[in-house]
Amino acid sequence: MAKLTINRGSTANDGSGDNLREGANKVNLNFDEIYTAIGDGSTVNGTWKLQDDSSTESVISANGEVLRVLGGSGITSTLSGNDLTVAVDGTVLSASQTSTLTNKTINGPDNTLTNIANASLANSSITVSDGSNSTARALGSTLTIQGTSNEVEVAASTGTLTVGLPNNVTISGNLTVQGTTTTINSTTIDVTNSFTFEGTTSDGHETTLTVVDPTADRTVSIPNATGTIVLKDTTDTLTNKTIDSDNNTITNIVDADIKSSAAIANSKLANSSVTIGADTIALGGTQTTITDLNLDGTSSLSGTGTISTTGSANKIRFNYANTGALPSASTYEGMFAYDIGGNNPYVADAGGWVKLITENASIADLSNVGSIASISNGQALIWNSGAGRFDPGAVGGDVVDDTTPQLGGDLDAQGNHVQDAGYVSHRSPDATVTQTLAVTVVTKTTEHTAYGDGSSSGYAIDGHEGPHLQLSRGTYKFDLSSSSSSHPFRLYEDESKNIAYTTGVTTSGSGGSAGDHLTIVIDDNTVTPIFYQCSAHGNMGGRIDIIGGKRRRLNITTDKSFTGDGSDTTQTILANRTVDDVLVFVNGICLVPTDDYTISGTTLTYQVAPANGAECVIRYLG
Repeated sequence: MAKLTINRGSTANDGSGDNLREGANKVNLNFDEIYTAIGDGSTVNGTWKLQDDSSTESVISANGEVLRVLGGSGITSTLSGNDLTVAVDGTVLSASQTSTLTNKTINGPDNTLTNIANASLANSSITVSDGSNSTARALGSTLTIQGTSNEVEVAASTGTLTVGLPNNVTISGNLTVQGTTTTINSTTIDVTNSFTFEGTTSDGHETTLTVVDPTADRTVSIPNATGTIVLKDTTDTLTNKTIDSDNNTITNIVDADIKSSAAIANSKLANSSVTIGADTIALGGTQTTITDLNLDGTSSLSGTGTISTTGSANKIRFNYANTGALPSASTYEGMFAYDIGGNNPYVADAGGWVKLITENASIADLSNVGSIASISNGQALIWNSGAGRFDPGAVGGDVVDDTTPQLGGDLDAQGNHVQDAGYVSHRSPDATVTQTLAVTVVTKTTEHTAYGDGSSSGYAIDGHEGPHLQLSRGTYKFDLSSSSSSHPFRLYEDESKNIAYTTGVTTSGSGGSAGDHLTIVIDDNTVTPIFYQCSAHGNMGGRIDIIGGKRRRLNITTDKSFTGDGSDTTQTILANRTVDDVLVFVNGICLVPTDDYTISGTTLTYQVAPANGAECVIRYLG
């Protein structure tokens, strides 16, 4: 479309020009064409894009931003009028120019180098040397390798030079072969006189293997085995050899040189029998009885045999200085022994020496009776099922059930009913006495009232899991020294731990260290119930009922510290509160929980900001 021009007329208001509607239409049509040409028809695109060979794109603003065309190494750019010229200088190689290359690598297979004279090479010849004499041969000349008759053969065929030895080689002079292995495949090797072995060290010492000049054909066989050759004149130890004593003479043999398996006949020995008591016994013979055998002095009998006698008045002593001198009980099971130091008889058992009870023995000598060294008046032996023995203890103990009455101790009916009690008297601690309760952390069992709920760990008080306590006036100290710092022991007014109970309460430490405790002084103003719980984990503790304590009542606390400003929708309140335990009033109007406000942490958020100057009142319940 050609540009549309608004006709203004010849003079003002002469009626010959375009009216306002037609003029506005031309303006719109001009702008539509411009917006379509440089935009999407409704929005002008004020940028244009430029990409390089790698498709890296740059967006250039049409509003005064400059696009620069820069040269690189060996390339320059020049702008003159409307012309942009890009040129390369002499550092960039071209096909027609003459240049000297520096630090370039030319790949031989992909390039052809021609007309290179020997003079242009750093090395134009090759030197051949025999170790003493050297000859230089120019590249391109012929190098001849020639063999010698009966020593070296040389053959050239289709570019391959072969150097080798002929089938029959004649060596004039000495032949020296170096290496670790020399292999000669020959049936017969003739040696005129001897072999000489230098050994590992090249020095003046060698081993020569030679033979006496034979007068006939002789054969010396080396066995098919690994070992060391024994010489006639050397001192050696023979192993696994049989020497025929009839054809050899053996001298200077001592007892240590004869093995038990030698099987030397008695006839070969100087002494062939032994005399015991009145009996002479040939070596190797058997004697079941010994005549006139006497044991004198400190002689002793030992072994695995038995002593059997039917005579009377036998006298054998079994006394030992003390129990430490007794022999091994497992070795001499069934043996009787007497401890002289303790004046007590014993019998050996595989598990140890067992003291025999005599008329003067103590009950403590019984294996199922514990130590009575510290037993006191009024105590008796009480069965300890855990240790499997009787131990000293007070007469009485826990009331186990209604069929096994005992005196004193804890009331532990184990699920049974306490019946026919006249009354239960609760004795409060003396006002000057602190009652101590030991607190520990244990893994919950079904004994805990919160078993399977909350933490798997729970508090035990004086060894009882999560007990429901009844306390009266007095001072109670919960000893936390054997508890754990990971489970801080605290008191609360509610089971959900929303309100900490601190009246009359002092704490020291979190538990697990000497001196850690929580102490509470209970009087008539102490509320009931209160709850002991871990401040870090759920449902580890239980409930405390205060006898004579104040029952929980509705406590209301009022906060008038906030005034609306027309824009602020948040107000800071006490922690551990919900929309169910606060009342919110704005200018005397009670708001509806959740609909008009919400609570998160210590922040109360109004759905609508209170008006400027509005009185905001928070009433905390409980």
